[in-house]
Amino acid sequence: MTKRRNLLAGGAALAAAPFFVRTATAQMPKPAAKPMLIFAGDETSEACKVWRTQWEPMFKQSPAFQKLDYRVVFTKTPALLLKPASWPADLRWVLDALLMSQVGVEQGAETPRFFLVQNGQITFTAVGNNAWRDVMFPTLLDVTNTRA
Repeated sequence: MTKRRNLLAGGAALAAAPFFVRTATAQMPKPAAKPMLIFAGDETSEACKVWRTQWEPMFKQSPAFQKLDYRVVFTKTPALLLKPASWPADLRWVLDALLMSQVGVEQGAETPRFFLVQNGQITFTAVGNNAWRDVMFPTLLDVTNTRA
């Protein structure tokens, strides 16, 4: 009789184990996603050509690059950059946010444009190679806790 009770109790504990594992897993905080840098540019922009040939290779060699997700939206013309079809589906919300913002209204398809996304929100944006060098790249170094 004692063996049967122990066996039943043990079986009940095993049956309940997946429930406790799921509950414990659900309560554990998820690790924060890596920050994401989005580069938006077009083929006709001289500034984008400079970015792609000079700044982007240097950025990809930096320690900050290893700690970021890097995405590129690169179109033939600046006008196409403002079209949802030019953006990957998972990034269209960034275009929507740009188009609804004062910055988007004032600057439109000015390129190269950079978006820093943290925890699913745009936390910083910059336009132009000077803004990349003077503001965005130093911000990325801070965010990733790295040095150039």
